[in-house]
Amino acid sequence: MQKAWMLYGAAGYTGSLIATRAVECGHRPVLAGRSVSALTALAEHLGLPHRVVDLEDPVALQATLTDVDLVLNAAGPFLHTAAPLARACLSAGVHYLDISNELQVFRSLYDLDEEAKRVGVSIIPGVGFGTVATNCLARFVSEAVGGANHLEVASRVASAQPGPGAAATMQVNLPYGGWIREGGQLVPKEFFTGVTTIGFPDGPCEAMPVPTGDLEAAFHTTRAPDIVAYAVSPPARDVTGSDDEHAPPSTYRSFGWACAIGSDGARAEAWLQTGDSYAFTPAASVRAVEESLAGSKCGALSPAAAFGADFAFTIQDTTRIDDLEMSTSQPLKSGSL
Repeated sequence: MQKAWMLYGAAGYTGSLIATRAVECGHRPVLAGRSVSALTALAEHLGLPHRVVDLEDPVALQATLTDVDLVLNAAGPFLHTAAPLARACLSAGVHYLDISNELQVFRSLYDLDEEAKRVGVSIIPGVGFGTVATNCLARFVSEAVGGANHLEVASRVASAQPGPGAAATMQVNLPYGGWIREGGQLVPKEFFTGVTTIGFPDGPCEAMPVPTGDLEAAFHTTRAPDIVAYAVSPPARDVTGSDDEHAPPSTYRSFGWACAIGSDGARAEAWLQTGDSYAFTPAASVRAVEESLAGSKCGALSPAAAFGADFAFTIQDTTRIDDLEMSTSQPLKSGSL
């Protein structure tokens, strides 16, 4: 019998993409959220059950989880939704996943590790494009050098129709400032400093340090003491690599990148290449739901710790390129390593 799961934030932009993908994969998630009209319309369109859920009503929230085995949270900013949903899941003995990439969210959720182990559930933030891409690469390059001392990760988003939530999420998290990891600790980093250049398969790109959940996910996966996470601007030409700004979605290319240096100076670098990042996230999050319901590890985990370094490459049209394959193109090193 197929286990039941709930998609919270289903009526949002990315949530609706995930719901559609889930149905395509044969799932029938319970759609949940706060918007009655939007939720009802989506549920009727997809033929799925739905529930209106108020996160500020813990009793009602708890009641909605009595007949599900897992919750996937797609409602950002996750600074407002992750903690109440995750704690409700712990109380109900239900797995919790989300598609966030917010540093403060990862910190609070990873603090629930011991409780999650005791209850016997998994808490896995970051099962969308950004964290999955960088986290799987981080584990791969760290293992290649026998354990990274220095690690850098980056994601480069490309989409035909980017969602509206990214700007709101950034605005909510700005007051927490910039961060990098040094000596195993998070240390402040002034915004807009440390800009460098990273080589990608289609050319060099400007990259800026950003305080994302990658800093926590990469540390929990690799234990590298020094970590920097970057956001990358696409090349000067449009994101498709062509001069046609109306190119079809199939021509969009998104990338992840990771570079590790070991204690002996060994260096490994790898890229993830995929298509539209807003197509990757629904595919990856539904795949993460399937893996979790099939029996994942218990505790608060990063995607690569929960599902392995190759998890990202189970997503269609997603490939890994390492520094051996790219040796003839002489990719640029990041400036801070």
